[in-house]
Order: sequence, then structure tokens, then C-alpha cells
Amino acid sequence: MSKVKRQHYVLQFLLRAFSDDTEKLSVFVRGKGLSFRASPKDVACQRYYNAAKLDSGEVDTQTIEKELSQVEGAGPAAVHALLSGAKPTVEQREDFALFLTSQDFRSPRKRQEFADMLLGIEHNKFGEETGKSVESYVREITQASERRDEFDVAKLTDESGLRIDEDGTISVSFEATIRSLSAAKHFAPVVSKMDWHLFRAPRGMRFIISDSPVQLYESPETLEKFSGPAYWRQGSYISLPLTPEVCFVASHRPKSSGVELPPQFAVREAKGSDIRFFNQLQLAGCLKQVYATSDYPWLHKKSAELPEPNTNLSFMPVSAEGVRISVTAKR
Repeated sequence: MSKVKRQHYVLQFLLRAFSDDTEKLSVFVRGKGLSFRASPKDVACQRYYNAAKLDSGEVDTQTIEKELSQVEGAGPAAVHALLSGAKPTVEQREDFALFLTSQDFRSPRKRQEFADMLLGIEHNKFGEETGKSVESYVREITQASERRDEFDVAKLTDESGLRIDEDGTISVSFEATIRSLSAAKHFAPVVSKMDWHLFRAPRGMRFIISDSPVQLYESPETLEKFSGPAYWRQGSYISLPLTPEVCFVASHRPKSSGVELPPQFAVREAKGSDIRFFNQLQLAGCLKQVYATSDYPWLHKKSAELPEPNTNLSFMPVSAEGVRISVTAKR
């Protein structure tokens, strides 16, 4: 069997849904105001994206890719069944939920967030010494930033198993990637039991998709109570554009003291405000690129207004003004 070299972090069948009659889609670059036309096979991918260095020193380029292929094998059929508008069966719910969570955990942004979490656990030693170690870590990074020199992430990766990708993104090791896949499997049952909604775009309006297509957000009632959304929290919502005409949304049913009812499924006609909201989630949540069927002028403007992609760890200190301190990762 030939090796898969170009490994996608957004599945091609999802991207193909956003291509036009020429089988091309428009790609908008975050913070640049640039766009170009490309085939789905040439975007949202990286050469050996799922490669990992083993303890033996060898680089394994295929194991994680094969694992992902098995996890997401039922994805296209589950999406097709969902788009039909028919109430999904229990099996279809399970298949689509696993497809959604694995798509989330394979994206560059989620991979970076996962690495960030590992860094916090490994190096800040959450426990009795957390305050002291966090203070030391922040001081070291801040001093490196003030001197305008490089913070040698390699010193951290030797212990934590983190790695630095070619573009400077902090990534995770073979074992950690497998753990993140396990996390996707762990969260899938939560998604399968949520209420599901399909929002259909009105004539003349379209959904867009990005390199981080699964977006979690929280209702205003719970947003201030937690430091970011999570799958299982009552106020969390999950969105994923499936085609330019359809966006999937999952939500938790409000808690009640009565009998637990089976999850609901509904197809809704989206309003203009819904389209703008879900598209803004894709814009704000993308790491580097947004994809659309056409070269929309409004997307040029919106993507240009976004700050350029930040490939630093999110666990970085902020200045007194609340601006995140930027540090170059030595590769």
C-alpha cells in the first residue's frame, strides 16, 4: 500500500461540498485580504501532517492517518443521511457524532490547544506548586520577549513530548495524538445525545467553512461562568457547516426534573442573522484559511480585518494592557 503524503486536517469530502461546478473553491487567507482558487485536495492539508516521532527515533507517517481513516470511515454516509432531512437513527447519530468530534480534534487549532493543555500539565505541575511554577514560566517567557530573543521550546519538548511543526505551530507527539483521538471517542457519545438542528440557508445566502470547521460556543447565560466552552456543559453549542446551504448545530436540552426524553431532531429555515452568526464563528475560529464556493467581496473585507494567525501557545502571558506577549519558537 502506498504511503499517504498529503494529509488533510479538514476532510476532502467536506471541502468538496463547498466547491463549484469547476470543482474549485475560493480560499481566503486570514489577516491578508488575499484569496485564490484551489482544488479541495490542495488545501487544509500538510505533508505528513500526522507524522510522529517514535521512541526508537523513527518517524511514523501512517499509523495516525490510518487510525483517523478508520474513525471517520462512516462519516460521509452519516452526513448524507443527515442532509436528507430524515430523523437519524441511533447508529447514524453515533457515526456522525464520532465524525464531528474526530474532525474537531484533528484540526490545527485544536491540536495546538491540546498541546497547550499538556504544556500546562507537564510544566506548571498543577498542584501545590502551581502558583510558583506558573510564575517562573511566565517570567522566563516574558524576559525572552523583552530581550527580543527566542524562547527555546526544544527544552520543553524534550520532557513533554511536544513538537514544533514547520510553520512554528506547537504540536503533540505520537502518544498525545492518540490520546486526543481517544478524547474524540470519549466526547462523541455526548454529541450523539444532544438535540440536533439543521439550519438551511435562504435563497441568496451561503455558509462558509474554515480550517477549524467545528466551532463550540456558549449561551450568554453560562459564558461568564467558565473559561471556555466544553462539550458536556449545559450551555454549550456545537456548529459545523456541512454544505453552503446547510449548517449543523447541536445543543443541550434544558435540564428538567421530569422523565428524560430522547434527543430531538429539527430542520429550520435560517434567518440572515443566523447565517452571519455561524459564518462569523468560522471567521473568528479559523487558524489561517476560510473556504467558500465563490470569491465573495465581503469575505475579502472580513478576512483582511482579522489579526494575522498566531501560532504561539495560548498559554502565554499578557501585558498590563491585556495584549498577549509574542514569543518566537526556536525550531
